[in-house]
Amino acid sequence: MRIGSVLLSLLLLGGCGQVRTVPVSGERHGAAAPHPRFGTQRHLDPDLLRFRLAGTQRGAPGPRLPAVPPPRHVDCKRHKCVALTFDDGPGEQTGHVLDLLAAHHARATFFLLGQMITDKTRDLVRRMAAEGHEIGNHSWDHASLPGLSSDALRRELDRTQEAVRKATGVTMRLMRPPYGATSQAVDHETKQSGLAQILWAVDTLDWLNRNPKVIAQRSVAAKPGDIVLMHDIHPTTVEAVPRLLDELDRKGFTYVTVSELLGGTTPGKKYTNR
Repeated sequence: MRIGSVLLSLLLLGGCGQVRTVPVSGERHGAAAPHPRFGTQRHLDPDLLRFRLAGTQRGAPGPRLPAVPPPRHVDCKRHKCVALTFDDGPGEQTGHVLDLLAAHHARATFFLLGQMITDKTRDLVRRMAAEGHEIGNHSWDHASLPGLSSDALRRELDRTQEAVRKATGVTMRLMRPPYGATSQAVDHETKQSGLAQILWAVDTLDWLNRNPKVIAQRSVAAKPGDIVLMHDIHPTTVEAVPRLLDELDRKGFTYVTVSELLGGTTPGKKYTNR
């Protein structure tokens, strides 16, 4: 009886590792599966399995923080790497983006606004961490940082650092200045906060041109080593994601986080690509 219960628990736990894909308008049905390559095999992480199993034991406290997969080493000199990044979330569209990335075995980087991390969205932030995506600081409320005093600038960064740390246990090492606006003062404060400044090589302008086809076309113009800027708060961007992933798959790209792409960063320094 006890053995049967344990087996049933393991089967249920294995089922928890599956990711549901939500169809999005414009997604091609019956599309071929992505070509197997580095990082495309999805298995339930052993640490995550142990974490969930411990939570099923009698008297064990429920899990509070996500089990974050171990870092990957991706040789972007051998692989055609691209870092997809999404700003301004988490929001109503973020879950759909996570579903689509999971369907393509893709990791991305999400630059979050601290004020958007609420009781309603906190589970999305935990899911990002649990599925191996990278989380970066995008300030508290999208203020233009060069126009702030040192104290105000520091609060924008520190409050967001704390919000993500409380939700996930993760200490962020990357930030993206809102509007891409930076200055010597921003350089100084990000260096003091241990945050590298991540800009971009490809701007999809998805906030301006709400056309999924155009957004996808701009994304797939990326070259190996590029960082692509998008926003997961726009439905038209979500609609573009299946198309751009299909095309990048066809071109043989490997999806990596910004840190995986760069292989290491220096606090305060600005990066646009590898």
